[in-house]
Amino acid sequence: MTDVRKVITLNRLRAQMLDETISPAQKKYYLDLAQWLEQQNIQTSEEATHSIRNTPYYDGAALAKELDGIHLRIKAARELGFKDVEELYTKRYDKLLSKGLKEYAFSQEWIDGYNQAQKLITRHLQEKEIFARIFCNYVRIAIIPEQKQRQESIKNLNKALEDLEKLDVSFSELVCNKVFTQLTMTTEDGLKHFIDFIEKFQKSGIVVDTKDRDQLKKEQKRIGQWAKKNASKLMDVGKLEQWNRASCIAVPSENSVGYDFIAMKEVKG
Repeated sequence: MTDVRKVITLNRLRAQMLDETISPAQKKYYLDLAQWLEQQNIQTSEEATHSIRNTPYYDGAALAKELDGIHLRIKAARELGFKDVEELYTKRYDKLLSKGLKEYAFSQEWIDGYNQAQKLITRHLQEKEIFARIFCNYVRIAIIPEQKQRQESIKNLNKALEDLEKLDVSFSELVCNKVFTQLTMTTEDGLKHFIDFIEKFQKSGIVVDTKDRDQLKKEQKRIGQWAKKNASKLMDVGKLEQWNRASCIAVPSENSVGYDFIAMKEVKG
C-alpha cells in the first residue's frame, strides 16, 4: 500500500467515525478529500500535502470544524426556542461558508457577532429563570395555607415580576411562547388559571378577587368565634392525642388568603 493510499484510507476512517447529524461538514470534508486524492497522480504523503496546498482542502479541515460548531449552536438554539439566536448563528454559518476562514473568521465582524449571540443567550436564560420563579411562587401561594410562608411567596412573586420588567419584557409576551409555558408542565386549564392569576395579581396586587376575599373573611370570623367558644374542648382533645409532635389546629389568619396553626399542647417524643 502506497503512502497516499494510507492517507486515503485514514480519511475515510475519519469520515466513518463522524456522526452526520453532529459533524456533517467534517464528514463531507474527509470523504471529498479521500475521493480527490484518488483522482490525483501522486504516490507519497509528501506529494499529497504539496498538492492540496493551493486547493480548498488546505484549510478545509479547520473550516469544516468551525462550521460544525456553528451547526450545533443553531440546532441548540432551535431546540431551546431561541429564534433570534438561531437566526444570528445561521447568518454566521452562511457568511463563513461564503467568505472562508481567512476573510471572515476572527474578524471584527466575527467577534461582534459572537458577542451579540452571547448577550441574546444570557437574556433568554434570565427570562427563563425569572419565569420559573414566577410559576414556583404561584404554586406556593396556591397550596401553602400558612400566612407567613404565603406572604414570603407573594413578596418573591413581586420581586420576580419586577425583575422581568427590568428586562423590558412583559409576562404576557412570555406566555405567548410555548418555550416558556412548557416549563410549567400543566394542563391547558392549569396554564389558563396560572395566567389569569398572574394578570389579576399584576393589576390589583392581591391574590384573590373581591368575592373570594369576602367569603374567606366570613369563614375566618365564623371559625375564630367557634374556636374561642370551644377553647376548653379543643384543649381536652389535644390532651388525648398521642402524636410525637406538637398538636395544633388551623384557623384563618388576619390575612384573608391564609391560615395560622395554633398549638394545643406539646408532646415530648
